[in-house]
Amino acid sequence: MNKNILKEKASVLSQIILLSHKLYSEGNLTEHQKGLIETLIGAGIWYLPSSTELYSGFISREAYESVIRDPLNTKLVEEHAFPRKVAGHLLYSQKEYFSELTPNGDGLLRLYWEKFGRFNLVLKSENDRLKKYQKKSVFVNEETAYKLAGIELVPFSVEEYVEFKRNQTAYKRNAINR
Repeated sequence: MNKNILKEKASVLSQIILLSHKLYSEGNLTEHQKGLIETLIGAGIWYLPSSTELYSGFISREAYESVIRDPLNTKLVEEHAFPRKVAGHLLYSQKEYFSELTPNGDGLLRLYWEKFGRFNLVLKSENDRLKKYQKKSVFVNEETAYKLAGIELVPFSVEEYVEFKRNQTAYKRNAINR
């Protein structure tokens, strides 16, 4: 991950939030308009660079069993346990999050590394099940969403994940060259 690019993007995203905070909090906006702002900021967070450095070290039990049973055909989803739109909402509406923001982006960068950018590994079907529990109107926290979706997380080290990705890439490369 290019940390300079990440820093530049976090800085501009942080400045956008700081400059638009008054509009969001004091403007005469409807909930739909606020929702649009939250979605735009959430998308900005989603577009920040990602890497295995943000991996939580956890995989769903179903995904882990699939990796063991059929590693070459297992497709893992890097599921950001903290929904982007929720992140956008919290950055505008919760003082504890908004007060972290600085024009240079350091506060947003810290929140990204510690919370908003972190991801677990799940199967696509599990990611689909999670969506209804990650909406702004019902989201409580990562643990609750996973529990309601019937997903149990188990340890899976960064090294295991990197090896899994390397093996899948090699398999695909060999399949193409045959």
